Amino acid sequence: MDSQTDSDVAATGAPTTRRTSRRAPQQRAIATRDGIASAAAEHFNTVGYAGARIADIVATTGDSKGGMYHHFRSKESLAQYLVHRWGTVLVVTVADVTAGDGPALHQVASVQRALAAIITHDHVARAGLLLSLERAVDESAKVYTAWTSVITVIVEQAMRTGQLDDTAEHSRLAETLCTGFVGAVHVATRLGEPDTISRRVDDLLTLWLGRIETTVAAGAGEVP
Repeated sequence: MDSQTDSDVAATGAPTTRRTSRRAPQQRAIATRDGIASAAAEHFNTVGYAGARIADIVATTGDSKGGMYHHFRSKESLAQYLVHRWGTVLVVTVADVTAGDGPALHQVASVQRALAAIITHDHVARAGLLLSLERAVDESAKVYTAWTSVITVIVEQAMRTGQLDDTAEHSRLAETLCTGFVGAVHVATRLGEPDTISRRVDDLLTLWLGRIETTVAAGAGEVP
């Protein structure tokens, strides 16, 4: 009945008031949820997961505790939501970078640099990264493991194509780069210097990839 009414109204050119009225509360709910998540991310980044309190997050948002629990039933579920947001950033970034035909080793560096640039400006993704290694939030660190796994696949491709020597050290390169990345983000966040994240990650990449990546990128006709 409602759908027919909406169709009839739309056909006459009149405003679809009923449809709009249903959509407005949903949009407000999403905006409220995102506002809570943003405030929580700032709080987690400042005091860490263990030191964070729901009451403090509520005070920051200006929302009621009931409003908070309407969207997130606990501190853990709130943290899990932020980890999920970080996971989405990972998936999209890796897909974008690997969609091209660039050398595998260059793709490794490009993924890490792109993630660093995002995390520098997106405090929600930054909180999700740091929370992804909290055992109380994700005991098996699924998102972190997925990240290292996908970088491992690209590194193995680089070894198969001769861009990297097939050594035990290089077989652990993905874990080394992701561990160093997390360390760089953790230090920069705790020091209140998120603007240094890209520089710290770039230094890490230069240390481990150095001239190899530059040579590969130049050989592919890319600017190092």
